[in-house]
Amino acid sequence: MSMVALGDILLVEDNPGDARLVREMVKTRGSKVSTLTHVESMREAESHLAAHDVDMIVLDPGLTDAQGLSAVRRARDAAPHVPLVVLTGLDDESVAMQALKEGAQDYLVKGQIESEGLLRALRHAIERNALENALFVEKERAQVTLNCIGDAVACTDVEGKITFLNAVAEEVTGWPWREAAGRSLAEVFRILDPTGREQLVDPMAIAMTTVHDGPVHLPSNSVLVRRDGVEVPIEDSAAPIYEREGRAAGAVIVFRDVSAARAAQARLAEVSDELQRSNRELADFAGIASHDLQEPLRKIQAFGDQLAERSGAALDAESSDFLRRMRGAAERMQSLIADLLEYSQVSTEPVDTESVDLHDVIEDVLSDLDERVQATGATIVLGSMPTIQASRLRMRQLFQNLIANAVKFHRDGVAPIVRLSASPVPGNCGPSVKAAAQTTWEFRVADNGVGFDEVDLTCLFQPFQRLRGAQGFPGTGMGLAICRRIVEGHGGAINASSQVGSGTTFVFTLPSAPSRVAPSATASAGRLAS
Repeated sequence: MSMVALGDILLVEDNPGDARLVREMVKTRGSKVSTLTHVESMREAESHLAAHDVDMIVLDPGLTDAQGLSAVRRARDAAPHVPLVVLTGLDDESVAMQALKEGAQDYLVKGQIESEGLLRALRHAIERNALENALFVEKERAQVTLNCIGDAVACTDVEGKITFLNAVAEEVTGWPWREAAGRSLAEVFRILDPTGREQLVDPMAIAMTTVHDGPVHLPSNSVLVRRDGVEVPIEDSAAPIYEREGRAAGAVIVFRDVSAARAAQARLAEVSDELQRSNRELADFAGIASHDLQEPLRKIQAFGDQLAERSGAALDAESSDFLRRMRGAAERMQSLIADLLEYSQVSTEPVDTESVDLHDVIEDVLSDLDERVQATGATIVLGSMPTIQASRLRMRQLFQNLIANAVKFHRDGVAPIVRLSASPVPGNCGPSVKAAAQTTWEFRVADNGVGFDEVDLTCLFQPFQRLRGAQGFPGTGMGLAICRRIVEGHGGAINASSQVGSGTTFVFTLPSAPSRVAPSATASAGRLAS
């Protein structure tokens, strides 16, 4: 083992003979002393320490200007971080103990120690001082860390007495650390059962006396009674602190004020109740729209049809135009109500999911749109589609709206081409069943139609919004709003990109269960084609 260097020593000794003896003892071969400076009074020692750094102080407390513990205290005040060894002719155990309490590293009696013993004592003093300094730094680091964290921390000794409170614990309990130190945890940390209003068992005591796989926790909804009597809802955990031998030496409890969290939970519950109430009202409104609002429209349409049939020939041109406009307005109003009803049902009805083969769904949609596809000469290119967990009805509505729009908004003289594709989102799939269950699919519905200016993207998916240039096409402006509700209701998102005269591409995502992929196919003019 390498020998600890003694470095620069300051010897405070008013007896020249004893000073010479100490000098000879520490200057033995291999002592690794850099310098030894001798002064004869405490005043000289204080002046030297003010001007020079030293590695060790050897002090005789029997000086002419400082006696006993007063000399020790003055030396510690002058150089508080320098190891101090007391070397005296007084063999008094009580004085020795007091000197050690005042900060001396060792207490040696003249005439009872030889060169090797003195050198060993000096080296041990330097080592102990270094360890104490390191321990102080670690303690400071731990305390600063505990004061910086957001949770409250309290520590106790093996008897359950408070040994530490961090800043947050002081704030939550209302007890300053210095006042709480030495008090029982039950006095500082009063915890009530919110139901029975009885003080709970000390969690530290449970942690200290019971073998656990993990920390001990308080019952939920526990209440801490602050020093000023204010009750604070808390959550906590407690665990024992062990010595190297495995014996419990104390415990630590970490707790937090959850007043804000519980208030937020209560507010969230209120908002949830309010949302459910609002959804019920919307569902009621949908019922009214489906019956009460449509009934007068049916009469308008019925009477308009009878008027046209019975008296159409007798009406002049202007009256016939009025009748035509009236019937058209009634039809548009009925379409608006039907679309609004569908939109509200998508918003309020819960989604009942099942395993849905989207390839089959799209084939059914193409069958329904066959007449429209044939009339426009459209070509539908259908790529591979997955099977996902979704609402079959909603998937049918989604693809029907998107495909119908793509066919409807075609350019004059240009047959529509609609391409549908699906691909897993990178990073969201894997070879295992578990990974496949978490796959997210990206779908694209692209056309070569009239397109639109992307400055209108902000209102594209809003209810009753019709883009510039769409006035020549039939519709109420609800289809894309319904699509967005369906996609978002399934945990996905939808967007679009377009250029005027160059077509539009709708891109949306949907989460999936383990899926199989249907073979790709192409439908031309409503018929599957190779």
